[in-house]
Amino acid sequence: MQNLPPCQFSIDFLHPMPEAPNSLQTKMKASTIVLTITSLTASVQAHGYISHPKGTYVPNTPYTSYNALTTASVNAGFSGGKYDDSPENNAKAFNAHWNATGYKSLREMLDPLAPDYGYSVKTATPVDVTGYTEMWWQNDEYKEGFINTLAGPCEAWIDDVRIFHHNNCPAQFTTYPAMVPADYSSCKGDCLFVFYWLALHEPNWQIYKQCVPITNSGSSTTTQSSGADDTAASASAGTGGEQTTTSAPTSSTKAPVATTSAPKAAVVTPMPVESSPDVTESPSTEAPEVYIPAPEVATPEVAMEAPPTPTEALKMCVRRRS
Repeated sequence: MQNLPPCQFSIDFLHPMPEAPNSLQTKMKASTIVLTITSLTASVQAHGYISHPKGTYVPNTPYTSYNALTTASVNAGFSGGKYDDSPENNAKAFNAHWNATGYKSLREMLDPLAPDYGYSVKTATPVDVTGYTEMWWQNDEYKEGFINTLAGPCEAWIDDVRIFHHNNCPAQFTTYPAMVPADYSSCKGDCLFVFYWLALHEPNWQIYKQCVPITNSGSSTTTQSSGADDTAASASAGTGGEQTTTSAPTSSTKAPVATTSAPKAAVVTPMPVESSPDVTESPSTEAPEVYIPAPEVATPEVAMEAPPTPTEALKMCVRRRS
């Protein structure tokens, strides 16, 4: 490398790098696209799990992902709605067309589309829900309950009894974990708790459906779904989703509300369960390394002493003789 003055080197150093050949540019762009798609896939398919009552999931699986996809074309009643707007407006359009679909519940709509329970284990040991008054849903990656950029209705059933329905769960339950009031009194002995959520943030609607085997060995509770806005919305036709909540009679004694922190999802030994679509990660290509040479530093030279003049040499000789 040439020895250039510092200012000249600095200017050259700031010049932009030459453009890479077309083939290299293409590879770099492709790598960026792959990484972006992979990141989006990971975030889109990781929306949560049931932590209370604590669900059991097949280990080493994307158990927080959705079970299936559907669109407004699933029912003619959704025709005429705009579903590619903001998540909030998409949910409003969905609820405005709900009555026209003829569905009596979210379960009626989603069970034919997602007949299984994803990676949740239906045959796990039942969780004792005695004293429980809530269901918890959470996403540990983003430390949120329902992801706050999403919107859509959710619903829960214990066997054939619906215990709550809300038109827009992410908007209504914003804590981490999301704590949805739930009445478990209809469970007598061993039951199956099933949770449904339809995420409407894009035209391809994401279906979430998970289950938890439960048992209720103690007294029942009376906490009902806190959905006054949902009930009011159902008063007029075409203003919201199915709202009527069917639940078993409850006693007048309230059990204490659970105050423990959200438990983490348990895992069990893999067993045959029905699975949702696998998540496939796209391979990524590393960008080429660019070598930038460091500036050369000149080593300073050491100055030599000048030889004595003839007169100085003669004086030195005289001194030596004397």
